[in-house]
Amino acid sequence: MIQWVTFLLFSLLAIVSALGVVILPNPIYVILSLLSSLIAIAGIFFVAGAELVGAIQLLIYAVAVTVFYVFVLTAVPWEKALKKDSHYRVEGVISFPIILLLYLEMFLVFSLGVGVSPKGQIRELSQKFGNTEVIGSVLFSKYFFAFELVSLVLLIGMIGAVIIGRKEAQTYENDTP
Repeated sequence: MIQWVTFLLFSLLAIVSALGVVILPNPIYVILSLLSSLIAIAGIFFVAGAELVGAIQLLIYAVAVTVFYVFVLTAVPWEKALKKDSHYRVEGVISFPIILLLYLEMFLVFSLGVGVSPKGQIRELSQKFGNTEVIGSVLFSKYFFAFELVSLVLLIGMIGAVIIGRKEAQTYENDTP
């Protein structure tokens, strides 16, 4: 019972914070809402029994990505970067039903749990070894190729972000669009 109440509290906090990311006009408040949403999602993972995923959520997203956004916020000359002061409220309202469907899916996964896995294999593995060992064994055996492919895609994305960032830095230094 306490798990459900905690799950619902973290879910409500995540939804309200995600709405704050879309609705709030100040970039500082948007980053704070994003941080709150990421911490609430990590709390949902902890309540669901996925301690490794919750810790990764806290370390990578709540800390590293938020710090990156703060650096971007302080480094970009916003007077030159913003051609018009508009906020994408229409896109936020349109994406709201999609977000609700994703939370419904997360709720179903949380309520059904690993008991729906074929032959109960994941439940047996997690009781025998623990959460981290199960994720590692499945990730590096069955999904090894997909894992390496995702790491390659992330590497290409980082290289592209550096190239785009260098071009934008040169644009702002020359003061030409």
